[in-house]
Amino acid sequence: MKKPILFSLLALVITAGCTSSETRKQASGNFDYLDVTEAEMLKVPDDLTRPPISNRYALPQTNSQHNILGPAVLVQSPRLVLPLVGGSHVVEGSSKATVMFDQVNDSKALDAEVWDTVLAYLELNSIAVESFDREKNVLITDWVVSRKNVDASWYEFNDDVIEQARKFKLTVDLAPHGRTAGLNVEKIAFIDENGESQLANISPFELRENEVNFLNYIIQEYDFGIRLAQTQRIEMIREGFNSELGFNPDGDPAFVVDAVYANTWPRLLLVLRKMGFDVIDLDQSSGLMFVKYNGPDNSWWQGMFSEDELDLEKINYRLLVQSLGEKTVITFKDTDNQPFEAKQATDLFSVFSGYMAEENLDI
Repeated sequence: MKKPILFSLLALVITAGCTSSETRKQASGNFDYLDVTEAEMLKVPDDLTRPPISNRYALPQTNSQHNILGPAVLVQSPRLVLPLVGGSHVVEGSSKATVMFDQVNDSKALDAEVWDTVLAYLELNSIAVESFDREKNVLITDWVVSRKNVDASWYEFNDDVIEQARKFKLTVDLAPHGRTAGLNVEKIAFIDENGESQLANISPFELRENEVNFLNYIIQEYDFGIRLAQTQRIEMIREGFNSELGFNPDGDPAFVVDAVYANTWPRLLLVLRKMGFDVIDLDQSSGLMFVKYNGPDNSWWQGMFSEDELDLEKINYRLLVQSLGEKTVITFKDTDNQPFEAKQATDLFSVFSGYMAEENLDI
């Protein structure tokens, strides 16, 4: 009983060893249909009338270059574009290697953001640029050399490595309103391991796989850049910002924070909470906050040692937050929308600046 089992295992190993990663992508089975020839037309004697012939089942003529038959038919799923970036999506039904980006960050033009990501990815992977027309939004890479392992026979221990080279054309199509852009990748040249140009002989399956893979690498770089910037921004906000007494654009007493508007706004919410304010309503687009001063935590323990009680009535107040380029100005106002006087702003500033600069501020 042991011999049949041993032979079966040996046959299984041989069969598995003879199956490469390439053959696993191909259709298998009987390809006898490739040898089928077209049947001859019905022969009718001259003294008889030929019956009517219908072309209902006639096969259309196709370009022989795109005839994918027999083992050339791939059975694997096609490569999919992965819209990993927030605000990105694909065009349903499109066969092109294209991803659409929507504007989610107004600090930089969308097309500039996309091209910065593309150039960063190329530089990171030592891929040179053959040409770049910024006005036409077209970039052509230099040769992208890849090394590919070729499965050896089952009884060999080393795989052969071949080198292939490709060129890609990248195009950014920016919508007229400037808030949507499509990044398209097209493979325009291919040199095989023998140094021969084979672009015309590449199957559409392999062509799409190469284009989509290259595009997905760029999308991953885009997503990584966004997540890295967000992480750095959060860390910066947690570290706190310096501030000083100054004036707003109207000449009213105000607090000038050494940070951009987008970073100051979330930090200010933490500072106000720590100072004893409750935010009632807010609108970041206009820079308005409606708050109520309730004082610090009134627990008996904190009440014994608290030195942060502000000389303010426990009523509603308003804040106006304005961007001044790399800085942000904050103006405290009363219920009548009148800015605090200089003395009142000065008395409030010592507590405000301390919390604004405190590291790892906890609410």
